[in-house]
Amino acid sequence: MTETEYLEKIESAFAWIEAQVDGWNQSYDMVIETGRHGPVLETEFESGQKIITNAQAPTQQLWMASQYGAHHFVLTTEGWLDTRGAGLFEQVFASHASRLASVDCAPKGRTEDF
Repeated sequence: MTETEYLEKIESAFAWIEAQVDGWNQSYDMVIETGRHGPVLETEFESGQKIITNAQAPTQQLWMASQYGAHHFVLTTEGWLDTRGAGLFEQVFASHASRLASVDCAPKGRTEDF
């Protein structure tokens, strides 16, 4: 994959996160905020806890971390897949978000759709 293609996939993943957060805020009357800083997207919950998602261009990976753990994802035909077997990015992100928000933050759609 070229660097341009990789960056487009990262942009799609970040857009997916922002869309999820907008939906969760509306569904649960919460205030979860996102903020981009270069190749990093921070998702901050009402508790002050965060999920940090960032692009790792040299390895063409997508990294995600919260107090519940850190994950490295590689793009496969299935989507962004955790390198240690935790599953697809959308599921892992939503699982961390659910724990941080104390509500069921079910994922909708796939990063490839954004």
